[in-house]
Amino acid sequence: MSTMVNFPKYSHCTLLFVQQANNILLGMKKRGFGANLWNGFGGKVDFTETIRQAAIRETQEECGITPINPKFVGLIKFNMNLDQKTIIVHVFKTTEYTGNLTESEEMLPQWFDVDKINYDAKWPDDRIWYPDMLSGNNLFFGEYDFQEHSVITSSNHKIVKEEELLALQKELSKIRLE
Repeated sequence: MSTMVNFPKYSHCTLLFVQQANNILLGMKKRGFGANLWNGFGGKVDFTETIRQAAIRETQEECGITPINPKFVGLIKFNMNLDQKTIIVHVFKTTEYTGNLTESEEMLPQWFDVDKINYDAKWPDDRIWYPDMLSGNNLFFGEYDFQEHSVITSSNHKIVKEEELLALQKELSKIRLE
């Protein structure tokens, strides 16, 4: 593990992306943490569910679709200095879903060409790990220290093998895993 700060307050969250060929489904966050930024669909993991179940539930709530067979592709550790907390984000990706895309009170879904993603309307760390997530071939781990919500003071990003990714997830998780 890195030498970056660990805060006593932890949150476990999910992000789920639907990618079909050269298109990716993103949502414009309409309120709360990350408002006015484009991102995948996700949120906090409830203690009564697995991480995968949380990723599916959050996607259903935020854009009306049910992801089919989401694959765990990455793990991101955010140390939020301003808020004195650490957020562990479990990243999933799928190519299939059921249901119809609908706007929710929280998110406005929209398809984007992966080559035309506007990174200026996203979290600053996305420029670092999105290429690995979008490639479809790479599993990744990233750790980012944020001084403010838009300022990265240090980062560590690497491509990992599945065994390492699962070991990191287990090490960083204090909740039931699938």
